[in-house]
Amino acid sequence: MKSLTRLMQGMAVAAVATATTLSVPAVAAAHEARPGSGTAFQECRGVTVAKNAPVVSRASVVIEAPLKTVWKLHTDIDAWETWIPEITPARKKTPGPLRPGAVFEWSPQNMKVTSTVTAVEQGRCTAWAAPVNGIDGVHLFTFKQVKGGVLATTEESWAGAPVEADIPGNQAALDAGLNDWVNRLKSTAETKSGCADHRSGTDRRTK
Repeated sequence: MKSLTRLMQGMAVAAVATATTLSVPAVAAAHEARPGSGTAFQECRGVTVAKNAPVVSRASVVIEAPLKTVWKLHTDIDAWETWIPEITPARKKTPGPLRPGAVFEWSPQNMKVTSTVTAVEQGRCTAWAAPVNGIDGVHLFTFKQVKGGVLATTEESWAGAPVEADIPGNQAALDAGLNDWVNRLKSTAETKSGCADHRSGTDRRTK
């Protein structure tokens, strides 16, 4: 459990370093929190996080880049190491595009995690699950084209005895980790599409 907590805390710290190397700040207009009782949960072909899990978190951000660019970054697991190296190496074990039943391995904080994809809708959403050290995790991403770009939202739930042993600590760690993840996706996608460079140039002209 301590290893998982360190993972998420480490990802949050890494976001600060990322801000110094990417052309736009890693901290963007994202939010993270446990969805309230009146808040609709995200879904991917009927799959949702474990709504009653002791720890549930959400983070979302508007990415000023084409949906195609965002989707490719998100689903190209073998290339995750180019923008989220803290959770790699990450490799697909099932050939071909992501689909229900596909398996991939990744290594947060040197732990070997095997995740199984439970749902995919091209260009709209993915969901996967993985049991790790007594924790049952379910992780969803959804993407929606909105004015100005793509609204990327991620939700994750953690359940199990290790989570219940420190709910506030695990909630804070997961909040930080998801917020970092979507902001890295934003920074990388905008840089690849040239939106970040354009915005930075505009900012410089107005100063």
